[in-house]
Amino acid sequence: MSAAATASFEKQALSRPTILVIEDYSDTRTMISMLLRGRGYNVIEAEDGLEGLLKAYWKLPDLILMDLALPEMDGVEATRRIHATPRLAETPIIVMSAYLNDAVERDALAAGCVEMFPKPFDAESFLECIEITLGRRWETQQGKRHEQGQEQKST
Repeated sequence: MSAAATASFEKQALSRPTILVIEDYSDTRTMISMLLRGRGYNVIEAEDGLEGLLKAYWKLPDLILMDLALPEMDGVEATRRIHATPRLAETPIIVMSAYLNDAVERDALAAGCVEMFPKPFDAESFLECIEITLGRRWETQQGKRHEQGQEQKST
């Protein structure tokens, strides 16, 4: 591949949203990752809460998909720690769990999750939820950039 083609490919890859999938069950993680890659997303994988926290910190994903029942650190605690980290505080997290109930949903929302998705899930509904969440994040970022530009003009 030529240098120009490589640079073009890298630029395209950087412009696509990156999603971190934190899921301990390898078949589920692989299926979700394949689904996301098929839609053009960059995907990072982690198999437990601690690994997910570290990868989130170093890779700065645009969105995190978080299972709740994880080894090392459960999804609620991982979400709390991710949102307590200034560079990750605004990263949206969608919970995926086969064990959603009122108490679990309350804990996950209090920790900072923006959406809940029950497993097993319908792929199209799941992808729609992801696209809506990423769209809201993009709009929020654009709004902040606009506000920062207005502040700079007034000084």
